[in-house]
Amino acid sequence: MLNSPQKQLINPDDLFGSREIRFQDRRESHYPQLMRLCADFNFSVLQLQRKIFSHLSHKMVPSSLEFVLALRDDDACYWYSLSPGTESLKQLEDYCKTFEIDLLHMHLIGDLDSDQDLPKEAFY
Repeated sequence: MLNSPQKQLINPDDLFGSREIRFQDRRESHYPQLMRLCADFNFSVLQLQRKIFSHLSHKMVPSSLEFVLALRDDDACYWYSLSPGTESLKQLEDYCKTFEIDLLHMHLIGDLDSDQDLPKEAFY
């Protein structure tokens, strides 16, 4: 069962590497949903390689590659993932089709967790 989108900080210290996947041509895109979200709503698709601890070598080693739908906070220069990590762009495309309304709601209106962190005004 797929989980609904949640905004999570992508910690750069947990990564060996990352790159942004760019979708250039709408007519030739194999992933129209991802193309639309990236071009029209300023989402990004990131390919991540996270660090995991190996009990055999007792050090951090690279994990398998994963794809996430992400947003960049330009003020703080942080990336936030909105989707779980998927093994392929096709799986990410399917996830975005399923949760398109939730993703756009989080991006355009905000999520409930971010509202709780705002200072509350006092009324007298």
